[in-house]
Amino acid sequence: MKQKSWHISRRTALKSTGVCMALPWLEGMSADVNAAPKQRFVAGYFAYGVPMPGDDAPDRLDHGWFPLGEGKDYTAPVMHQHMMPLREKVTFLSGLSHPAMRGTSSHKGADYFLTGADILKTYDKQSISIDQYVAQTLGKDTRFQSLVMSSFGGVNRPYRSSTLSFDRSGRPIPAQNNPAEIFRRMFGAVTESEKNALASRGSIIDEVLGEAKDLNRRLGTEDQKKMDEYLSAVREVELMTERSVKWQGTPKPKVDPSNLELDANPTTPREYLTVMYDLLALALQTDSTRVATFQTACEEAGQTDRFPSAIGLAHSSHKLSHEKKNYADVASYIAFLNEMHANFIKKLDSIQEGNGTLLDNTLSFYGCATSKTHKAVNYPIILSGGQNMGFKHGAHLNYGNDVPLSNLFVTIANQLGGPTDKFSDSTSDISEVLG
Repeated sequence: MKQKSWHISRRTALKSTGVCMALPWLEGMSADVNAAPKQRFVAGYFAYGVPMPGDDAPDRLDHGWFPLGEGKDYTAPVMHQHMMPLREKVTFLSGLSHPAMRGTSSHKGADYFLTGADILKTYDKQSISIDQYVAQTLGKDTRFQSLVMSSFGGVNRPYRSSTLSFDRSGRPIPAQNNPAEIFRRMFGAVTESEKNALASRGSIIDEVLGEAKDLNRRLGTEDQKKMDEYLSAVREVELMTERSVKWQGTPKPKVDPSNLELDANPTTPREYLTVMYDLLALALQTDSTRVATFQTACEEAGQTDRFPSAIGLAHSSHKLSHEKKNYADVASYIAFLNEMHANFIKKLDSIQEGNGTLLDNTLSFYGCATSKTHKAVNYPIILSGGQNMGFKHGAHLNYGNDVPLSNLFVTIANQLGGPTDKFSDSTSDISEVLG
């Protein structure tokens, strides 16, 4: 096969192993109790949508997701019982979605949930996710610019993504799913092999950029475009490497792992999700990072589809999601996922920080990009925390299916230090979530 003019030699190509890590060897120092509270942002996701019996159905509150009623006088369904002790720090949102994706195949949800990109027909239009947008501001002073986690790990494949995070060029950021490895990178000692790997990576990057600069002069317009895309990825790695080197001499926070089940894996869903959420809380508490994403369960992704076994159900989560009449089992499973998330929120609220709690200084955005029977409209969303960042709670806000979710992302960006009047397909902002 004829070699394309934009190809570079194999010896200078960046190896994927150890380069595009979602958890670079960077670090945040332990939180200083005397310092002003830091702003944090966490985004979570679950797959396959939620049960939605009709408002007049006898099982509406037993098996439904969305609250009955609007404003502060809403009634929460049973599946949210674990969140209700924090009712005044929680907001339910309904009616939001990404307009361009309303007619999509339902399993693309994680790919566009945080980006709002129009990837209905082509993945070339994928764009930056809201977590990575705010990480450019919030992540400047921490070891980890962001923490990217999922139960499946990696990126999986387009339209079945196992990561929620996409960089400035719309490239997926691989997610970490091994608790022991996540703990080691956040709190373990930096090894000599890691230091040597960083030095070697820096040399390779210098060589690649040197060759590319010379080659770029001889390329045609189309080839230059391809080369620019490649070099953009190289520069992302270069920035990550420089950041890693900068933090090498800073001690990591000392954390006792004895109370963490670091050997848990997706075959034991309750234990696994518990330790992953615990690691996420530790990352925020120690100021190792201020931005994180966690995809609790992925679309058609191996063992994560068997998470209903945590509550004794034999069916996969995918099969449960197709139930159209008897919602008891799928409601029990979604209630389990809600419980895991609620436990995380309660943990953040139990940690004192400044004039409030860690939850008061953390905005949590949690939900799914599909509702009834995988329909990509009316996303089920819970917003919690962030009172010290200007957010108010205690209500159910219904937007009637026509408002872009990206409007909320504009509000989030503006409150978290990344002022903008536009994010993806937004048409304005959403002021009702602010105090």
